[in-house]
Amino acid sequence: MSSQRKYIYGILEEAEYRRFSLQGIEDAEVYTINYRELAAIVSDTDLDEIDPTRRNVRAHTIVQDELLKDHTLLPMSFGVIASSEAEVILFLEKNYDAFVIEFKRLSGKVEVDLKIYWDQEAMMGELQRGNQELSRIKEKIGAALSPVEAQSLLVAAGQLVERIAQDWQSKYAQGAFDTLRRMAVDARLNDPVGIKNILNASFLIDRSRQEEFQAEVYKLDTKYQDRVDFKYVGPLPPYNFVSLNLEPVQC
Repeated sequence: MSSQRKYIYGILEEAEYRRFSLQGIEDAEVYTINYRELAAIVSDTDLDEIDPTRRNVRAHTIVQDELLKDHTLLPMSFGVIASSEAEVILFLEKNYDAFVIEFKRLSGKVEVDLKIYWDQEAMMGELQRGNQELSRIKEKIGAALSPVEAQSLLVAAGQLVERIAQDWQSKYAQGAFDTLRRMAVDARLNDPVGIKNILNASFLIDRSRQEEFQAEVYKLDTKYQDRVDFKYVGPLPPYNFVSLNLEPVQC
């Protein structure tokens, strides 16, 4: 049994030992460490900690994406390292029942993510179309007697943009989320990414409905394209829908 450290990409339902034609972190071979009906997907490493460089994160993501094509995958976050093969087996053993329950819940399902951003040109058009409040703020900025006064007026202009963004969130983002949530097994609202992001959502869907779901996203994108921009990513491992309280182990 190898005492070399093991980088863990995720957990599969797999009873047989397997090697994959994939290159993992540091271009290492990817293979399984098995316990009963489960397998940890690992590669060997001499490092105590993996730096989150672009190359390393990409390798981690590629391994997960390739496995997801043919398997239900319980993904591990970037950077999880076990001290040895024995520690991986103990980890699978101690959390076996929890993993089995989660596989039953997530079998045949994938995650897709949708972000909606307000369009800058559309926002500027909204601000300029007969918006007397913005005109007054711009005039006051031009006549400001001090940097402090000008900064205060810029804050007021920013608050005006925020009010419009909140209105668009109600009109477009919430409507899109409600429509897509009805097609999903589960859905999550995540924290916004930047000031232009008015929806950051994850959906758990059946694999068999991926094309149908994506078609609805494109339909909504076309419907709202003069106001907001859609960014759709998937399929993904179900990061936002794995619900496990894992017992840590240490050999």
